[in-house]
Amino acid sequence: MSTPLNLVAIGGGTGLSTLLTGLKPYLNAGQRATDPLCPAIRLQSDLPFNHVELSLNAIVTVTDDGKSSGRLRSEFGVLPPGDIRNCLVALARDDRFLKNLFRHRFTGKGSLGGHSLGNLIIVALAQMNDNFLDALDQASALLGCAARVLPSTLDSVDLEARIGNQMAYGQRAIKALSAARGLPIRNLAVTPATARALPQAIEAILAADLITLGPGSLFTSVMPNLLIPGLAEAISQSKAKKIYICNIMTEADETDEFSAADHVSELLRVCPTLKLDYAVFNSTPISSEMQALYAEEEAVALAPPNHSLFAFGDVRFVCKPLASEARFVRHNPANLARAIFEIYYNA
Repeated sequence: MSTPLNLVAIGGGTGLSTLLTGLKPYLNAGQRATDPLCPAIRLQSDLPFNHVELSLNAIVTVTDDGKSSGRLRSEFGVLPPGDIRNCLVALARDDRFLKNLFRHRFTGKGSLGGHSLGNLIIVALAQMNDNFLDALDQASALLGCAARVLPSTLDSVDLEARIGNQMAYGQRAIKALSAARGLPIRNLAVTPATARALPQAIEAILAADLITLGPGSLFTSVMPNLLIPGLAEAISQSKAKKIYICNIMTEADETDEFSAADHVSELLRVCPTLKLDYAVFNSTPISSEMQALYAEEEAVALAPPNHSLFAFGDVRFVCKPLASEARFVRHNPANLARAIFEIYYNA
């Protein structure tokens, strides 16, 4: 049996779970090809790069302080579970009932209103074990995940940033102040400065063959992981190939008017110790109907870099057909996974 490709995917929000959905068919393919409980992750003969077998670790941001995650974090003193839950569900075996159970969000105006059942299960497991990592491993086993999902830190951390001449504290406050003042996010940092990167995350990064960053909100999903002391340094020390996956659309109040190069330059400016090899961007045209819909939210399709931008320092820019359209513009999971492997094996 060939040695699995060690891949570490770093990010948060819906972007990371989208990537994990695309990577799932490549997980433990040899062991699971005959597993009747896991038809969704059987290795298909027509799967691009069907020789690839992954060993996968996902490292997830834990600075969210809004909605269900923020409420649970405040009430129970746990890490925000929402982004982690999304990743676990993305990696879960093909059991629609369990997936829908973890996704279920309570309605109503009572204390449960707005909470995701999956979030509550993770909090319950954390209380039962008095150990958040054990809770995640048990949730992963319950869902039949074939990869490990890790927080970037076990410390309770928040974001802070300067908006104009004013400081904002917390992810919600940063986005709200940026929107209210129409000014960019500057001096992004994680507090407390004494936060420690999860040792298992550092270990996975140093052992990786391939590291991906994103897709996801630049300032609130990707960068928070890299601002945890020691994590960006570990990425730079790792011998892995490093790929940044850029968003398809700009994001109001975060990346207004950003170009392709702006995403990379801002990432490297905020995280100066970070070293990247590649940055991958979408080349699929976005329909005029979808562009009009996003324009209402002051977001536009990110133009792929022109030829003069194909090198940014040591970073090579790569364009791939990645977008799919439904209610929103999203990365196509299968195309994204294929692009990652094309870069790793062929670039």
